[in-house]
Amino acid sequence: MNRRIRLMALLAAAAMLLTACSGRGGAPQGGSSASLPEPPVAPENQILGDDSASLAREITLYRASEAAMELTAVIRLISPGADGNLTRAALEELFGARAAIEDVEFSSGAATVRLPLDAAAGRSDSDCLLLCCSIANTLLGIDGVEAVNVLSGDRAIDICGLPLGTFTGLNGNIPALYAQLQSERERFAAGGAVLERSACLYFPAYGGQYLLPEVRTVSFPDEDYASALIEALCAGPQTRRCCFSFAPEGIDLLEDAPHTSVTSGGERVLELALSPVLANYLALSGIESWQFYGSLVLTLTSFLPELDAVRVSIGGQAVTECDMGVRLARFPNGEMRRTDFDSCAGSSAWLYFARDDGNLVRLECAVSRAAATSAGSILPAMITLGGSYLPDLRSAFPEGIGPEDLLGVSVAEGVATVNLSGNFYCQCQSLDAHGERSLIYAMVNALTELDGIGAVGFLVEGRQVESLAGSIYLRTPLLPDPGLVRGYAPDA
Repeated sequence: MNRRIRLMALLAAAAMLLTACSGRGGAPQGGSSASLPEPPVAPENQILGDDSASLAREITLYRASEAAMELTAVIRLISPGADGNLTRAALEELFGARAAIEDVEFSSGAATVRLPLDAAAGRSDSDCLLLCCSIANTLLGIDGVEAVNVLSGDRAIDICGLPLGTFTGLNGNIPALYAQLQSERERFAAGGAVLERSACLYFPAYGGQYLLPEVRTVSFPDEDYASALIEALCAGPQTRRCCFSFAPEGIDLLEDAPHTSVTSGGERVLELALSPVLANYLALSGIESWQFYGSLVLTLTSFLPELDAVRVSIGGQAVTECDMGVRLARFPNGEMRRTDFDSCAGSSAWLYFARDDGNLVRLECAVSRAAATSAGSILPAMITLGGSYLPDLRSAFPEGIGPEDLLGVSVAEGVATVNLSGNFYCQCQSLDAHGERSLIYAMVNALTELDGIGAVGFLVEGRQVESLAGSIYLRTPLLPDPGLVRGYAPDA
């Protein structure tokens, strides 16, 4: 019923716009008025909301064979669930039960799968490896998934007494992989061998809301995995340009070597004794304490086997609480858990900002995990981040346009159709040719970054228009224009 009422209201608003535009911000700049073309019939394409998240995809499921240590591939057409999480929907289809998966955190190409805590209980190392490869192979076949981490509850999994790390490629020969892990264990235990693993390192993102993973190969000369991971974190991100180092450069964080203790309840806690000057360094560098602790905890619990929590002490004083900005996180007994920082794990999307010459700048920006894969959320993100994410760049959207002016997005056969409000149309009337080009292709280029979208069409209140400001013809879908993109140089 609400959808019908909304549709009737929009049609009424469209009728009022047939003679002149008088949008939310008044008349367009310059005092000009604009008329929407008279439709021959009532609009039939009044797209409301976002249906892009419901698109079904062909996905290859790799099921563990009961007869041998091998995987069997089967292709299924799978639609995301109500939350739009295709990775979770694929695993639910793989296991045939929702209860088999606790959660899948899909962030910037990395999928972290949380199985029930007892998922690995009673399994041999070879069976556990087969289970993990089944999950990893299935998810790595989905467009956009570049790495897979498998946890049992909130604990990383070990195979043959070694951390499994992050999967970054398909594994077809499971017996050969298992034999390799056994050999690595023998050489590593004998001393002198360096263990190499892919690991998810979490870094704070510009914008101050999220932590994003970067998958990197880390070398471990001994079983002090925590020190090697902290050293990698201190080196800062290498490929994730929208992130920064979790600690000030040059600071010696550890006062003592990390060690693991076991609580009376049988939980394993990593003890980290950090420098007493850390708080001052963080304050001077502008790094929030929650960003520092979150980067540590998410990174360490993603990799160290059987780890339940991290206890941080600074100058001998245990950290028991942390200001998260919107809430105060408390850590009983100083134990920081992965669940304390789950909500901080965001994702990233390629967004486009305008230059004064009519060209565009393409930037990776931190957004929520839901927004990163949703056509209906990408454009609102460009509106809200424009002018605040990087002050020396500006939004391609004219003043007077808000996220509510993007009425809906529909995707069919590789074409995304964006339904704009009458106010959006009105506020574009003052744009010159450069401004219109920047606006149109910022939207087109951003949407075609998403899997399954190759072109973009536009409607205004459910009907076609010739253009928004007279320069770009909009009666056919538009392809992306990478030729408009210029490198980013501040103040250039």
